[in-house]
Amino acid sequence: MNIIYALIVSFGVATTLCSFAQMQPAPPPVGEVQSMELTATVEDIDADERLLTLKGPENRVVIVRVSPDVPNLDQIEPGDQVDVLYYRAALQEAEKLDPSVERSGRVIERGSATGTVAGMPAGIAARTVRETVEVLGVDEFKKAVAFRDMNGRYREVSVDAPHLAHWLDDPAEGDKVRLAYTEAVAVQVEPK
Repeated sequence: MNIIYALIVSFGVATTLCSFAQMQPAPPPVGEVQSMELTATVEDIDADERLLTLKGPENRVVIVRVSPDVPNLDQIEPGDQVDVLYYRAALQEAEKLDPSVERSGRVIERGSATGTVAGMPAGIAARTVRETVEVLGVDEFKKAVAFRDMNGRYREVSVDAPHLAHWLDDPAEGDKVRLAYTEAVAVQVEPK
């Protein structure tokens, strides 16, 4: 009887562990787009560019471009608390510039991708921005580079791609670099 009871308990524990493991989301592969959730205060809205400047926990600022699929951007005002689901900005290419050479200009490339997630259709539209920026700092723990873009806005991009890992060591604060990065894109903005 004890053996049968032990087998039943073992089966129950194994079944519970397997179902728990299936419920946990898998971490994204290195270099892949990461979705983030944030509760933040709206600092600024650029309606023409559909950009939201958000101040989150620890007064960290995040700028996200709001997808055209988000219908309620016109209902959001500075000072509002919002819950945002967005795809994190990601570094695509980087080039350190000679301080004596001044490069400027901003190029925006648009693209989209479709596919399936768990058998359901899914898709995302993204913009890749190429511009000369000023490095503000590197966070090796978060694998991110913070910079000021050509418009003076604070930005931060993920540096998850293995071929760009050296960028966590290379740039120093104040360096001018030419970056190509995919902008952070908000796919859901809900007032609190």
